[in-house]
Amino acid sequence: MSKKLLYSLLTGVLAVGVLGACGDVEDDGGMDDGGGMEDDGGMEDDGMEG
Repeated sequence: MSKKLLYSLLTGVLAVGVLGACGDVEDDGGMDDGGGMEDDGGMEDDGMEG
């Protein structure tokens, strides 16, 4: 297989991969569960305990 044909095929695969990654993303809500850090009110607004 010549280098020119190989490079053409690899360029096509790269182009299809890039264009395929630009599609719409389905929102499955995986990050919207609100399970992050919780504010327990342990510190004052100024950052000093007291």
